[in-house]
Amino acid sequence: MYSKIINPTKHGNKEFNNKSSAARLGNYLNKEPSSKQEKGIFFNTQGDFDKKQMVESIDNNVKGLTSKDDKFHSLVIAPSAKELEHISNNQAKLKAFTIACMEKYAANFNLGGTPLGTGKKLSEKDLVWYATIHQNRAYKGTDVEVLNGKKKSGDLKEGLQTHIHVVVSARDSEQKITLNPNTSNRNRFKMTAWFEANQRQFNQQFDFKPESKEVSQPKDKTAYFILWTEKKLQALEKLGINDKQITEIRKIAQSKNNSTDFRKNLSEIVYEVRVKSKNQSQKKALILPEQIKSLNDSAAFKSKSELELSPSSKSFLGEFKSFQHFFSTIATEEFNQNQGQSPKRKRNRKKGLSQNNNNQEISM
Repeated sequence: MYSKIINPTKHGNKEFNNKSSAARLGNYLNKEPSSKQEKGIFFNTQGDFDKKQMVESIDNNVKGLTSKDDKFHSLVIAPSAKELEHISNNQAKLKAFTIACMEKYAANFNLGGTPLGTGKKLSEKDLVWYATIHQNRAYKGTDVEVLNGKKKSGDLKEGLQTHIHVVVSARDSEQKITLNPNTSNRNRFKMTAWFEANQRQFNQQFDFKPESKEVSQPKDKTAYFILWTEKKLQALEKLGINDKQITEIRKIAQSKNNSTDFRKNLSEIVYEVRVKSKNQSQKKALILPEQIKSLNDSAAFKSKSELELSPSSKSFLGEFKSFQHFFSTIATEEFNQNQGQSPKRKRNRKKGLSQNNNNQEISM
């Protein structure tokens, strides 16, 4: 079971930008269904809805929010292939499970100690939300298979890939309470608690018993090492290293499987080139033959275990995610450099919805 709360700022997904209308997200989520009829693409406890109805409902539930506030949040609920097999990938069961997950989502908000929230417990009925079921998933540029050249970005993944996208308003149904699952206040909303609650719900609802081996299975660090090397190569390009040497280093990296020794030597080279570039005015920088030799002499990984990550290595996973975010922002950075200027801060704030309203508000 995989649950996720998408943060557009961190994940760099333009489709999930939640500062304005949900129309763009509606178009994105509407791309997969093969049926030309829009009726029934989205659902909740009230029935089935088309894209237009979903967008209007979310966009109209923003009373008390300003132009800088999140208007909605995007959630992903993705059962594993074995879990999908267990319920025969049954759509009715997936819908029932989604409703149960949204009940858990609402209950996970802690409103204690707030003017309107003292003693109040939220339920699914207090939310404005819509969900849609997608059957396919595609490879991304940061997936190991794409980085290794075995797959192309956009290729469909094999096997059962069914998952659920949920769009939930940032305001409760009465438009008095702001509900933010991405809040830094963990006492208000604990993401991991909701993720774990979803897993328990599936196990209990469908009498599913997950295998312990699946839980403790180590993760492959190959993608992390490739992204790490590419980040260093990006730095060298900015320092003026030519494409020929960049390509040569990339080939060495592949032959060494981006080993620890290789990455250590590459870090030293980047540091030396950066120092040298500050002490000279020449535009083009070169990596010396002896530096290339140090990369060629690097020890490669000897066993597959060196590419495995233990489940408890949270700091490692955090660094890997930061590299994924780095590459999602490269295009924007290059555009700004080509324009010869950094993005300008807007002096005038956009006019938002009135912050002063007759209803009391709670910011979660």
